[in-house]
Formats: sequence, C-alpha cells, structure tokens
Amino acid sequence: MEKPLDPRLRPTKALIHDAVDATTYLISEGHESTARLVVGALSLVPSLRTPARAADGARRLITGGVLGSVRAVNRLVEVVSDVALDVSPLEAGPEPAVPMRSDALVSPVGAIDQLVGVVNGVVGDHLADVGNGLDLGMRLRHDDRWLQLGESDGTVDAPGAGRRLVVLVHGLATTELSWSLDAEAALGDAGLNYGVMLQEELGLTPLFLRYNTGLTVEENGQRFAALLEALVAAWPEPVEELLLVGHSMGGLVIRAATHAGRAAGHRWVEQLSHIACLGSPHAGAPLARFGQVAADTLQWIEHPASRVIGRILSHRSDGVKDLRQRDLEAVGPLLSGVSYLFVAGALTDPDHPAASVLGDLLVPVESASGPDGSNVTVRRFGGIAHHRLQAHPEVYRALADALLAPARIILPGHVPRLLV
Repeated sequence: MEKPLDPRLRPTKALIHDAVDATTYLISEGHESTARLVVGALSLVPSLRTPARAADGARRLITGGVLGSVRAVNRLVEVVSDVALDVSPLEAGPEPAVPMRSDALVSPVGAIDQLVGVVNGVVGDHLADVGNGLDLGMRLRHDDRWLQLGESDGTVDAPGAGRRLVVLVHGLATTELSWSLDAEAALGDAGLNYGVMLQEELGLTPLFLRYNTGLTVEENGQRFAALLEALVAAWPEPVEELLLVGHSMGGLVIRAATHAGRAAGHRWVEQLSHIACLGSPHAGAPLARFGQVAADTLQWIEHPASRVIGRILSHRSDGVKDLRQRDLEAVGPLLSGVSYLFVAGALTDPDHPAASVLGDLLVPVESASGPDGSNVTVRRFGGIAHHRLQAHPEVYRALADALLAPARIILPGHVPRLLV
C-alpha cells in the first residue's frame, strides 16, 4: 500500500515559492543600494555624472527584467506542481500525531513538528494572511487527540473528562510539544509533563493549546477566549473550575484572553480560578526591542549588506514584535477573584544585579515578575534558563502548590504581594 502524501507538503511548497519571490526583492534592494553608492561617487565628477546615470538606468532595466522573469518562472512552477499534486493518485493523510514525550521530539515527525512551530513564530502572520496550510491556527489537545470544537452542536469526545480543567499554553515559535522538552532529564520520565503531573496529583484534566505564535498577542487572546467559551459549552461534564498555565508568550496570550473574555461576557471567565505565567515578558523582552533597533539601524546605513539584513530583520512576525512592548494594552489588568502565579527564572542568583538584565537569558526577572497585585504570588528561581521553566521539579512544585491553594477574594485595601 502506498503511503499517503504528508498534508504539509503543499503548504511547504507554497512557502518556498513565497521565499523565492522575497529573495528576488532582497536582491533588488542590494542592487539598488550598491548602485546608489557607485552612482553617487561617480556623480562627484561632472564629466561622469551623465554617463553614470545612463548606465544605472540600463542596469535597472536589465535587473528588473531578469528578476521579474525569475518571479514569473517561479509562479509557473508553482502552478504546474500544484496541478501535479491535484492529479496524484495519493490522497493527503492525516496530520501525524506526535506523542507528548521528550524522546519523540528527536524523531523525524517530532523534528518536523517543532520546525513548523518555528516557522509559525517567524512568519506566522504571513502564513495566516495567504491561507498557507502550515498556519497552526488554534486548537486544543486532550491526550493524543484534537478536540473537534465548533464542528457539531453536541459534546466533544474526551474520554476521562473531569470537571476541573487546566489548559497549558506554549510560548513563541513552539508547539504544545515544548511542555515535554527535557522531560526525561529534568523530571525522570520521558512521558511526564506538567499536565500529566497535575492530573496525577491534583486530579485536573489537562488540555494543551496549539496556536500560531506569529500573530499578535491580542488576536491570539481573542481567539483563545472564543475557544474557551466553545470548550465550556461542549465539554462532556459541567466545568466547575478552570486553571490556565502559560509559558513565555503563552502567559501574555492567557492574560489577553481573560481581557477579551471579560469584555465579551464569556461564561468561562466565571469558572477561572488560577493563572500561572512562567517566564512571561509582562514588561517586554529586551531582545525583541533590540531586534527593532537593529533592523532600523541597518536599513538606515547605505550599504547593500546592511540594508538587506535590516530588511530581513524588519520582516519579523507580529507576534515577535509584540514582545518588545513594555506595556501591552491587549493583556489588560489583572482579574479580581483570580489567583496569579508569576514565575521568573534567572541564570544567576535572582537577586544578583545581572538578573535584571540577563534574567533567564530571554526575559529579565522584573519583567517575568509581572504587575503588582494583592492576588499575585511571585516565585523566582536561580540557575534556570528560559526553556527549562517548562520542565523543572522546583518550578512544578511551586506551580502545583499555587494551583492547589483556593483562589483569593480581593478585599478592600492593598495587601503587598508575596515574594518567596
């Protein structure tokens, strides 16, 4: 029996064609930058000014024709190859289900899944704009199956469904498989992750969100809010309690979802008791801000290589650009009646001056510590890099203890937050 086509083949091919077109425009940018330097220098000599400009006009005409031909041939190849796929006797098979195990991440299908997550983080907004099939969209995973929300008026198929749900939300340029990263080394079992551990210890039913991290935090927050509303409506059991855990960008998406859900009057907000953000850049990430400065500076410099690199950097996804903001309006204020846990990691001791700059290598300690509030607990851990916050016994212990505690009811007057 012949193996069916991978459903990601056509969208990957489409993205390659888009990349070829983008490359021709970068080449054109390099040519124009070089020409400006050469013509500008030659124009300083009056006798060479006119012939230099004439030669540059001819150069622009020839270059434009060649690059235009490359784009035309590129699109012709795309059409022909699409037709070939359309008439292929092999039908596209279902998206491969990757087990949530750390040892599965090194398999070919696991590596491809992680690569798709990276592509979404880098150019996810483009994928969504052109309708490319590599766009991860947004959906929820229960065990090793995707919940079919919104596809029927009935309840979803979720064996072993409980009434207390915890939804884990991954960060930038990853998928839900990132919760299994380093599981065997850090937690002692390749099949463990925070969701499984919270189910075993606290009886929570874990769900994992997969989404396109290249979109803005605001858009993902709105989508997540709507998805949670659909989840509560279709869940086989009455949802008595909802807990949300996010890593990095995931924490911001959670906060944006609560902001959108409250504004829309969603009922899932009433079931929400706890929110945990692990290494989330509530006050922005310096590397994201540096990327913007670098892109602007390189494009300002009149040099072919600088302008091309600057143009590439400027095409970062909307999701990446959001992380540079110190005050993201989309996340809104903290909700009263909900307990928040903000976890900050640091390569050094959390109280060391370097932690305020380096933090966990991606997010400074103060940014991850989140906004102040009487319903906020902050935990800071030294010697932990950003990605390890997703699989670390001490971080899990802090998470489980926080989710086990009853949600706080905010009383009048400010009570200083707990710093541990």
